[in-house]
Amino acid sequence: MPLQERTGLPRSSGWLMVVGLLILISALAVPYSAHWSRTLLNELDTEMKQREKAQADWGRLVLEQSTWTAHHRVESIARSKLDMRVPSAVEVVLVKP
Repeated sequence: MPLQERTGLPRSSGWLMVVGLLILISALAVPYSAHWSRTLLNELDTEMKQREKAQADWGRLVLEQSTWTAHHRVESIARSKLDMRVPSAVEVVLVKP
């Protein structure tokens, strides 16, 4: 039987190509994951700033609401615009159910 000439790469070269391909994929995945991580961090920073702004706005609105409902303010508007006053003790009538 004549010896067959071997042509091409040795059998183990298939595994080397697979390993080389995996190394290439890994090398490309590292900068992609770093970029993705930076993008997510920037989005988180933007959301945190928006949250802080919303909390500050909410605090200002609560303060404004307490100002608008302050007793002395309501009483002064009732006196000036509606001509209301606190009734005297003689004018108060107690109604029994």
